[in-house]
Amino acid sequence: MSKIFFDANILLDILIPSRANHQQAAKAYSLICDTYDTLATSENILTTIEYIASKNGTDCHVIWRFFDSLKKNFELYNFGTILDESLEIYSQACDDNQKIDFEDLLQLQCAIKHKCDAFITQDKGIHRLDVGIEILSLDGIF
Repeated sequence: MSKIFFDANILLDILIPSRANHQQAAKAYSLICDTYDTLATSENILTTIEYIASKNGTDCHVIWRFFDSLKKNFELYNFGTILDESLEIYSQACDDNQKIDFEDLLQLQCAIKHKCDAFITQDKGIHRLDVGIEILSLDGIF
């Protein structure tokens, strides 16, 4: 069974029509649904989506329907099993004077822990990482 983990920026692109990548994300979503058996994201991403979508003027009923659809169609993971390891990685990066985005680290660790085959994001920083999981962008779907 193949699984793909969605980063917040992809889900926001799908949800919000005014975002620059909306059309591309909507097309990619259809292809992803045909390619992967399981869609996944983290529960934490829901708070990010709500915050950004609300600030963008998205009606709360639209956000609720989007969340309800995610709940029905996605596996939603929590950080309970990956937090300690992620904190350790973050601490080591600090000791090595490396800049690391903790939110990105948590999402990636969550995807890896739950054996996702791919991680889709528009975050260019993640695309430069060697993390043992296929990192896709919207450009990489077509």
